[in-house]
Amino acid sequence: MPWVKRTEYTVGTARSERRQWACLLLAALLLCAAGPARAEALKLPIDLSGGKPLSESGFGEGWTYEDPTIRVSVTQSRWRSCDYWVADIVIGDASQLRTAPADTFQSGMRMNGERMARRVNAALAINGDYFCYTGIGYIVRQGVTYLNTLWANRDVLAIDEDGDFHVFPLAKKNSIKGTVKGKKIINAFFFGPILVQDGKRVVYIDGVGMAQDEPRQRMAIAQAGPLHYKCICCATHARGSRGLTLDQFATLVAKQGVQTAYNLDGGNSCMMIFAGEKINDRDNPDTRDICDIIYFASAWPGDQP
Repeated sequence: MPWVKRTEYTVGTARSERRQWACLLLAALLLCAAGPARAEALKLPIDLSGGKPLSESGFGEGWTYEDPTIRVSVTQSRWRSCDYWVADIVIGDASQLRTAPADTFQSGMRMNGERMARRVNAALAINGDYFCYTGIGYIVRQGVTYLNTLWANRDVLAIDEDGDFHVFPLAKKNSIKGTVKGKKIINAFFFGPILVQDGKRVVYIDGVGMAQDEPRQRMAIAQAGPLHYKCICCATHARGSRGLTLDQFATLVAKQGVQTAYNLDGGNSCMMIFAGEKINDRDNPDTRDICDIIYFASAWPGDQP
């Protein structure tokens, strides 16, 4: 057997390899000792504060940004005579997936999405749901529950402390307790519907109140893997694009290779913001102010004191 030959060492070779293994073991022990402190330093607090300022050296060609804690890349394509954008995001810690309100989550105040994104140093931001317009739903933001008035016609998305997505089809009152599989829910949304579950496109899309059979501008947030996310939006039916029905949009989202995907507010609320600048449907004069954003932030301190 080939591996037997590995025992045919000279004395010098054996000593040399023992020294190499000792050095590797020492390096591993030092890394383990330093690891937790370093990881702790690269977390963001679970509150309404923002992320670290983006580093100028982190920007690449097009809509790309990368530093040691986050990687963002946005591409634009066309499908069924409709422009669409896909943001691919990888983060180092779940705390970098965050939400922010226009003012406070209780106020219902609305604000320009780009202004919100710049305020919190978002590398990539998208619109959230419309919780402040209705007074219903299951709404958790940055670990705080603001609403727990579930309505059985809506699907719920919950994001836990590890950044993993969990969906609850047609969630009923008292069916969600603030944790899922023993992990605390940090953010939860009540818009929907679910588009992709367990890596498969949902066959029957029930989009109550989502103009599901009309070609519209739409937004989805998705998880592709651990700390790996995608945001997908399609253009409005005006300005050279057809828009997509909810069923068509679900098909497009499923094509992106995600495990879980959830529909968010659309129409003139639909916005994808890279480094503080809206990149989808930029010529739309009817973009409306929104009450909150979902965003991905850097935790890298860079050269800051």
